[in-house]
Amino acid sequence: MAKTIYDYWFVQFDFPDENGNPYKSSGGKMIFCKELNRNIPQNWEYTSVGNITKCLDSDRIPLSSHQREEMKGTIPYYGATGIMDYVNRPIFSGDFVLLAEDGSVMDDNGNPILQRISGDVWINNHTHVLQPVNGYSCRLLYLLLKNIPVSMIKTGSIQLKINQANLNSYNILNIPKEIRTQFINQIEPMDTKIIQLQKENNILVQTRDWLLPILMNGQATIED
Repeated sequence: MAKTIYDYWFVQFDFPDENGNPYKSSGGKMIFCKELNRNIPQNWEYTSVGNITKCLDSDRIPLSSHQREEMKGTIPYYGATGIMDYVNRPIFSGDFVLLAEDGSVMDDNGNPILQRISGDVWINNHTHVLQPVNGYSCRLLYLLLKNIPVSMIKTGSIQLKINQANLNSYNILNIPKEIRTQFINQIEPMDTKIIQLQKENNILVQTRDWLLPILMNGQATIED
């Protein structure tokens, strides 16, 4: 639903105008923005990823599998594409968007691999750690980044990498504050629910991974 609203407001540009009508469909004026290579609403502008994000990559700490084995716990340890393990303490706490930096950096559509995470976490050095600034939210940032063509920001041909400089300089739509605030107010309850369900799923995965070996070696059985 959040993605549908985003596409309707900021891809089709049918966000509510001052009369509550869909902007573009109601005859709202559009202009061509050469920096974005697309038509955008009149008086709107563009910005760069670096202007709406704070990059926390310098705080990342990679751990070997041996180190993680000695630090077993319940704190998610994130890599480029998801949770790789669980450790006993965090190095980050808060709300973040992760964008894969090297290795598996794009999905089947050629767009970045993104993760929207929250809470106490440990993050390794294979994914950029981003926080939104200047009135943006994590979910809005996630949606703005999801359609970036990796081919425009990657380096390397065999071992792909997305460096900070290329990411920060990529131009994206700069949504006016009033419209941005309306959108964030609508999607925040959805974002909160998504994060809650993700955390519940992570707990279920941990429980499964703990229980399955016990069941397999006969230490526990399931009765009808």
